[in-house]
Amino acid sequence: MTSRDNLPEVTILCEDIDQERFIREYLICRGWDKRKIKDFGNPKGQTIKNNNASIVRYYPDLIRSYRQRKYRNIAVVVMTDDDTKTLSYKMRSFHKALDETTGNLNQDTRRSDDKVAIFVPARNIETWFRYINSYPSGQECDEITDYKDKTMSKEEKIELAERSARILAREICPQGVDAIALPSLRYACSELQRLWL
Repeated sequence: MTSRDNLPEVTILCEDIDQERFIREYLICRGWDKRKIKDFGNPKGQTIKNNNASIVRYYPDLIRSYRQRKYRNIAVVVMTDDDTKTLSYKMRSFHKALDETTGNLNQDTRRSDDKVAIFVPARNIETWFRYINSYPSGQECDEITDYKDKTMSKEEKIELAERSARILAREICPQGVDAIALPSLRYACSELQRLWL
């Protein structure tokens, strides 16, 4: 991996605090300085409350801003749950938002030198949490069932997100991508490589 000083500043665009805390903690575990991780359009102290539609709507502005400042060694991480859609459907919606013609051809609208990673947990981020926290025992987990626990407090959700990120970074990732059974999490690992272009 690149030395800590050479890691890019990262802007995160995601749906909610669970995703934000997960991404932030994961990047910190992988060597990022927490001061180099920012939230897109979220003033300090405000709760992140986006949804799938707003993530896709903000994406073109974020990418335009990124490309204007790219010389500064920056990167972008975007996360949105697939809910009941597919990974290819979600990726295509991002590509179409940035360039409708190219997106309609189902082609990636990111440039080869864009440090832009898109994560699409299936069915949602809670699927990843369930899978990660059962590793390596392999608790039954699929990408169709909704594993959200609506009884959890905000603090419990944040702790779950951060713990999941630490387990993924320290225990699962060192085993290699082949050790990951969930297709959407395996895809996210390949997306992560875009940050080190």
